[in-house]
Amino acid sequence: MPKLLLSENREGWAAFHKLIIPLFKFLAAFLKPAHLSGAVRDLYRGAMRLLVVLLHDFPEFLSEYYFTICDVIPPRCIQLRNVVLSAYPASMVLPDPHLRNIKFDSLPDMGPIPPLLSDFTSILKVNGDVRAFLDPLLLGRGNMSSLSAVRERLRASDSTDTRSEQYNLSVMNALVMYVGVSSVAQAKSRSGSSIFVPTDPGVVVLHYLVNNLDAEGMLVHLSLLSHLTPRPGQYHLLSAIIMHLRYPNAHTHWFSSLLLHLFGEVDDEKFREILTRALLERFIVHRPHPWGAMVTFIELLRNPKYDFWNREFVRVAPEIQMLLEGVSVD
Repeated sequence: MPKLLLSENREGWAAFHKLIIPLFKFLAAFLKPAHLSGAVRDLYRGAMRLLVVLLHDFPEFLSEYYFTICDVIPPRCIQLRNVVLSAYPASMVLPDPHLRNIKFDSLPDMGPIPPLLSDFTSILKVNGDVRAFLDPLLLGRGNMSSLSAVRERLRASDSTDTRSEQYNLSVMNALVMYVGVSSVAQAKSRSGSSIFVPTDPGVVVLHYLVNNLDAEGMLVHLSLLSHLTPRPGQYHLLSAIIMHLRYPNAHTHWFSSLLLHLFGEVDDEKFREILTRALLERFIVHRPHPWGAMVTFIELLRNPKYDFWNREFVRVAPEIQMLLEGVSVD
């Protein structure tokens, strides 16, 4: 592994990436049951140790390939994903996420677009040619039928009765990534404009999907933070967005602003509860916790604009309120 990752001009990176992806694809099939066998538990621990070594010694590899690695790690393996999403360039010093009045726009590191080595566009073409409908929408030329077509192509072609398998999560992850990257690139091309603009086409697309993916049938109460509860389309879409809350960069800025915007603009308490759950799940596992997720959640909890502490779902159970308070002040 060190020979590949220390090779001149990163010549061994692609080869190592091709080795590590099948590891997690293989492991994913054994992680579906609630109780793991001894052999699977050992394999899981080995995979975790491998990621921790990469995080410590080769963080740039994880940060630049984060999308394809997280895409093959099962959604319920939150700690594995957290390790990958906590990677940041070795030369960077992360700001303290608990600093009060922290403003994204005032952080110089939030401006640059991060380097990416993951391929996130090919799957959109293979699965129903999603880009044929998505590209006109992102240019402001689409219509309601295009939005509906995009939504339908998020469903798995071999859907079963299990709600969590009704969606092609790889297509959903790629779509969210493509929309965010395209939106940031468009914002950068506009001189003097903000990175996140609520009326931009990319925001409109994701806002539409949030309002038109199912939320029913989910045991959503925060007191039931169990990986076995059914997850609707809204949850998977929000999880795909949260995947990009990493170290300070333009993509983290855009996706964080998007989440906070959706919490304030979508007039649906069940949606707000699902969003809170999707974020809180990132912090009920052992560290590391991604910097961007921490900053976003703290902003949601502290900023009176979002009126978070007066939401009814916050008071579902005392232990959940204690968890939320811990994230806010820790």
